[in-house]
Amino acid sequence: MFRRPRGPDVFSIFKCKDQGESSLATDLLQNIPPEIELSDYRRVPSPDSESPSGLLHGESLNAEPIADLDLFFERLYSYYCEKGIWCIIIKWIGELLSLGFTICFSGFFLLYVDWNGLRNAKCGMDAVESGIKPCDLAKEALHEHPLTPMTLTKAIIVGYLGIFSMYWIFCFLRFFAQLKDTLEIREFYYNSLHVTDNEIQTMSWATIIEKVVRVQSSKHLCVVKNLSAHDMVMRLMRKENYLIGMLNKGVLAFPISQWVPGAGPIVAYSPNGTHYRLTLTKTLEWTLNWCILQSMFDRNFCVKRDFVSNPNALQKRLMVVGFAMLLLSPFLIIFMLVYLFLRHAEQLYNHPSTASSRRWSNLSRWIFREFNEVEHLFKHRIYSGVLHASEYIKQFPSPIISIIAKFLSFVSGGFAAILIIIAFLEESLLEGHIFGRNLFWYAAVFGTITAISRAAITTELLVLDPEGTMSMVVQYTHYMPKRWRGKENTEMVRIEFETLFQYTGMMLLEEMASIFLTPYLLLFVVPKRVDDILQFISDFTVNVEGVGHVCSFSTFDFQEHGNSRYGSPHNAPRNRRSSQGKMEKSLLSFQSSYPSWDPNVLGKQFLRNVRSFREQRLSGYRSGHAFSCPQWRGRPNVGGDGEGNRFISWEVPISILATANQKNHPYLIDWYYTSQPCDAALKDVT
Repeated sequence: MFRRPRGPDVFSIFKCKDQGESSLATDLLQNIPPEIELSDYRRVPSPDSESPSGLLHGESLNAEPIADLDLFFERLYSYYCEKGIWCIIIKWIGELLSLGFTICFSGFFLLYVDWNGLRNAKCGMDAVESGIKPCDLAKEALHEHPLTPMTLTKAIIVGYLGIFSMYWIFCFLRFFAQLKDTLEIREFYYNSLHVTDNEIQTMSWATIIEKVVRVQSSKHLCVVKNLSAHDMVMRLMRKENYLIGMLNKGVLAFPISQWVPGAGPIVAYSPNGTHYRLTLTKTLEWTLNWCILQSMFDRNFCVKRDFVSNPNALQKRLMVVGFAMLLLSPFLIIFMLVYLFLRHAEQLYNHPSTASSRRWSNLSRWIFREFNEVEHLFKHRIYSGVLHASEYIKQFPSPIISIIAKFLSFVSGGFAAILIIIAFLEESLLEGHIFGRNLFWYAAVFGTITAISRAAITTELLVLDPEGTMSMVVQYTHYMPKRWRGKENTEMVRIEFETLFQYTGMMLLEEMASIFLTPYLLLFVVPKRVDDILQFISDFTVNVEGVGHVCSFSTFDFQEHGNSRYGSPHNAPRNRRSSQGKMEKSLLSFQSSYPSWDPNVLGKQFLRNVRSFREQRLSGYRSGHAFSCPQWRGRPNVGGDGEGNRFISWEVPISILATANQKNHPYLIDWYYTSQPCDAALKDVT
């Protein structure tokens, strides 16, 4: 566990490049009024300072430099992801209408509808059989005076409607405020990058970044220097990289039980045997983002001195937000229930099996995400592994559940078949009643039971191969803890994996439960970890010229954080390295995503080390030696021997190349990268 140093020299732990008077200590101790964004920051370079290309040849600075480059790159990326101005406008209008409909829908059904009158109303055949006039639902099932009498429940509902109505007005006004900024980004795309909305639909993000890098020759985004693709992405993911690093180093692990909603894998043990588990529900993520990540930087993109040196202030902020969430929780739970009902009711009605489908949890998304990996590239990678993750879960069939599910499916399917036959013979027969319910109701019930039970039946053609299936999963997650290696077929690995790959229905319940759980964590659990959080920020923050303070892992500094077991040219102390070689994996992914980016000397040496490792393994194949990998077991391919063993070729990912005994890089075995990004990242470097 981290221990935050005490004393006045707390800021000596920040790493900063030598910049004369513009050192980090000077920036933190002096309050410089913002004028122009610089890495120094907000000062125009003096004649003796480093200047970007062009200024030395008599060119003048932009008349209006960009005041907030972080916000500029966020809007640039958001515009790209949302695919143009009209898509953005329509999306905003749709969100406003959806929010307004949710508020009106919930207000009508919670206040105006008389549920007792609706349950007792006689309509259709019931009215005919009773000899009364057909019912008028507007009279029998609606309250004429919904607020009379005023009860505590109605007061909570009215409060909920008032709060979210004000939020809707805020979103409506924000629409017009953001529209001006979005039009400016559109103008930058059209006039500076010469990219139209139609071209954005199919253009890669790497191409956009390359265009932004080139446009700096005529339009200086940063006065201190021309930014590289790496600099831009570090700005774009400044806050996200800190969150990724905190989870990677176990800072956001809390002493909670495995039964707590959202609890993840165990990452640490205390001397008294307490288990520390990672947890990050969506609600907790929002609150930590607001309390920590949004509050730790000043307008110069430097970590505030008071933020790091005053843990009591952060503890107080967390507790205040926790208490506020506790007061708002009744209103939030109403909105969540109505929203989830509107979003998923139709899907669950027509496709009941979706409740038993699985998807990646919010915690797993931040555990798997790599440094400087933008969101859409991460989603593409992680969603590609959902099918293989489902196959891994199927490697642990439950015979008892499967037997029961077969029986239920057989019985409910039989009743459903009878009802279908009745419908073919005479449709009006379905209006008949059995035990007070018509046959339409029974058809819906039996159909739902059949769909859910069949989803729980294990296929008889399934080939059990946990090791091979896990290897396919890790190709996309890039996550293989040391405690999992060689134990893929154990219950321990399955349980931990299921905390990251959960049932859709269970995730929805956990998110609703987290509305009440998050206030508890913010009031009683997270404040005890404030020292560790601030210690991480202190230890893993560096100053990058033209960028500002960033998480040091995102700089790909192998001398400071390298792990030679993952191919790094330097081997840093254990407490300075990223867990499971995440930094090394992140650079390999970044190079494959931005092939025009040129890494530094140590980065090139790292790529040479990995390429040499690959060629070393391939030399064994050229010599006529072949070895098998469980990933290919039972899947003969061209170049295989027909027994499920595939010979090594240039198309095989690094994971297969690492199946032989290796001395220098024993943990490269969990680099399950596919051949295409691997080849792109391992291009020739000089």
